[in-house]
Amino acid sequence: MAKFLLSCFLIVSMALNAQIDLGAGSTDVGTAPISSYYGYSYVQQIYPKQEINANAAGNITGLKFYLDPSMSLANSSDWVVYLGHTSKSGFTSDTDWIPVSQLTQVYAGTITNANGVVEITFTTPFPYNNTDNLVVAAEENSPGYDNNDEAMYVYSGAANSTLFYKNDSNNPDPASPPAGDLADYKSVITFLGLTANPIAACPVITYPSNNSTFIPLSPTINWNNTSGATSYKVSIGTTPGGTDVVNQQSVATNSFTPAAPLSANTNYYLRVVSVSAAGESSGCTEITFKTSPPAPSNDDCAGAITLTVNPDLNCGAVTAGYTLGATDSGLIPDPCYGDPDDDVWFKFVATATTHKISLLNVVSVGTTNDDDTYFQVFSGACGTLSSILCSDDTSSVLTGLTVGDTYYVRVYSYFDTGSNQSFDICVGTMPPPPANDDCSGALTASAFPYTYVQSDGGGATNNGGFVTVCSDSMNDGTWFTFTGDGATFDITVTMPAGSDFDPQIGVYSGTCGSLACVDTVDNNGSGGTETLSIPTQPGTTYYVNVGNYSGFTDNMEGTFTINIAKNNLGTSEVAGNKKGISVYPNPFSDILNISDIANVKSVTVTDISGRWIKTIDNPGPVIHLADIQSGLYLVTLTMKDGSKQTIKAIKK
Repeated sequence: MAKFLLSCFLIVSMALNAQIDLGAGSTDVGTAPISSYYGYSYVQQIYPKQEINANAAGNITGLKFYLDPSMSLANSSDWVVYLGHTSKSGFTSDTDWIPVSQLTQVYAGTITNANGVVEITFTTPFPYNNTDNLVVAAEENSPGYDNNDEAMYVYSGAANSTLFYKNDSNNPDPASPPAGDLADYKSVITFLGLTANPIAACPVITYPSNNSTFIPLSPTINWNNTSGATSYKVSIGTTPGGTDVVNQQSVATNSFTPAAPLSANTNYYLRVVSVSAAGESSGCTEITFKTSPPAPSNDDCAGAITLTVNPDLNCGAVTAGYTLGATDSGLIPDPCYGDPDDDVWFKFVATATTHKISLLNVVSVGTTNDDDTYFQVFSGACGTLSSILCSDDTSSVLTGLTVGDTYYVRVYSYFDTGSNQSFDICVGTMPPPPANDDCSGALTASAFPYTYVQSDGGGATNNGGFVTVCSDSMNDGTWFTFTGDGATFDITVTMPAGSDFDPQIGVYSGTCGSLACVDTVDNNGSGGTETLSIPTQPGTTYYVNVGNYSGFTDNMEGTFTINIAKNNLGTSEVAGNKKGISVYPNPFSDILNISDIANVKSVTVTDISGRWIKTIDNPGPVIHLADIQSGLYLVTLTMKDGSKQTIKAIKK
């Protein structure tokens, strides 16, 4: 009887203490499992089976999340929590939500911060099969927000482990959530009811990431601490599964730097396994990375690489480049801006009087996560150069060139030490103005759906100036026309992959010499699709302008496809559109205007070194900056949907 009672006691004790802790010890904060910094949020996280490392399938009876004990969740306390199985290891895009129909609601109610712990107990346990990965999803439905930053503790995870949406005014529906943001972290979490495998789980390597490039020759390799691990073994090879560089070297901490520098521009294969009293983890994923190439050969003007000039704007021929390892050429950027401490050089021979220079596929490769490139174009020869163009944009148009002359382009990271980028550079040639460059030459859409590929949009001119008929003005781009019949017409503009064209659609009635605004849309950035629905009047002629979004700068148009089609929506069903946000004038004297302040939560002004100048919460449409000195500033708009937009502004 005594043995039977002791056996029962041990079983009950094990059941009461069964739990799996992930990310313990991290005090980093992020948007998971909910956002405490915004009014509403919906967050999905993926925890791989390998990381959960349960001893067997079992019932999850509850969850614990963690935060600073002093942090308030009073306005972030209305939670609904879901669990589900998935074969996904990460989210592929900002809309790759796992359908709520594939999830099980396990909790709905009011949570509290109990000395740094949010504990949720399920009424009905969730049966985890220990075969699939696990989805943890949570929506927060309180309209207010807490704190001045996110409060919940997170830890580094695999790429795109988390997908979140947060907003102050829009409470997302988990059945059809809007586009969100991806994150490489997950909640510090405890799964109650599961028993951990006595053999520690495989570590999650957090640096370098799989398939990464430009890794330093003496990298500090990092991975997450694994519960139950007493040490780790690291292997590095130059072939898959290889150990010719490092062979199962024992490491007591969660980081490792090879004793000897790695070879430049070489692919390596890395595996880390956990060691515990019960044995070593098995089946751990091997990742691959490529080390940095040697210092660029075009570090100075004399070594400038010759670029191929494309006959069009399609960038069929590009040249790869990088600033990592480059040094300052000693040529001050005046009249340009930025810190050319890592400039690299290119040259080309003009085949026309106008060319477009583009930097494509820009990727941060330095120790600072920064993809802000800058380029400057010169005429003349090395030693006697004259600056003819400064460009903080990744693309700019050169005019007034002399056919047959050689021009030099230097590319550098805008900021100083630690900021470096890789990129492709392209020289394109402008097409002649298209047939529909002017309103009077608008192409007629007479059969629907109507589709037209504007491959020569780059040749469009701004004609008589900006189109200012609507309150949100725009460039005069290319034109189309159709006649209404009482139906609603959907107008959609799409760009090819990698496009830097940021279009706006303007729709007008009347005549070309006397247009009246019907509607306009500029919801997305470069390469983003724009759509506008127009309820029409029978017999009314409508004109459609597709041009660059700016109403202040004559920027170039690009290749796009327009589709005009009828739909079945009634007038009352057509959703309103969010206007694009612009800051003007630039340069400015004492004030900056914000075109659509309703979507802006705060404005922060810093100087180019990153030094904080001021923050304005709940700003009005006019920002007064008379009290700052002349110079270049970064104006960061924090939107109510959680996104940020940073603009360089010059104070005169």
